[in-house]
Amino acid sequence: MLPCIMAIENEEERQTMDQLYRQNYKLMLYIAKGILKDQSKAEDAVSQTFVKIIEKFQKFSFEDCNKTKGLVVILVKHICYNMLREESHHSQVSLDEENFQADSFDLPCDHLLTEETYRALQAELNRLDEKFRIVLELKYVYDYSHEEIAQLLDISPGNARVRLHRAKAALAKAMNERGFHGE
Repeated sequence: MLPCIMAIENEEERQTMDQLYRQNYKLMLYIAKGILKDQSKAEDAVSQTFVKIIEKFQKFSFEDCNKTKGLVVILVKHICYNMLREESHHSQVSLDEENFQADSFDLPCDHLLTEETYRALQAELNRLDEKFRIVLELKYVYDYSHEEIAQLLDISPGNARVRLHRAKAALAKAMNERGFHGE
């Protein structure tokens, strides 16, 4: 991976990527190994993630280290799931099989949530299919546009919009089933 970083021409960008690599490598490897259950595949996933970050370097803001850490976690998980899908010829991975607990986050709201509503929302977000949870995080936590989400996930902007729509619909349905109607 270091040769890829050294190939970056801009010194400031090279230093930023080197710092990003040193700060997040172990966490990313831990997550990838938990999903893929194989050290060498996990290392490949982490490398692919950094290559993707290098390719789209200008799209990222590295000022907030918590947001950066969350973003690299989302990207490495996405790449791991793609690797699993390719291995099993497009079969989906159940979230129950995943050993890593999903990061918690909240959606921006126009009003304050009650503690009960907040806990229900968190629970339902964690139950969502990974591909839906990822687009919700990228849109509402990291404030990415449909086009940026599409580029990060290697899907079309139309697919990004559809996934976001389906994710919101699935979340709304789950909340309605819990008895939270538009709160």
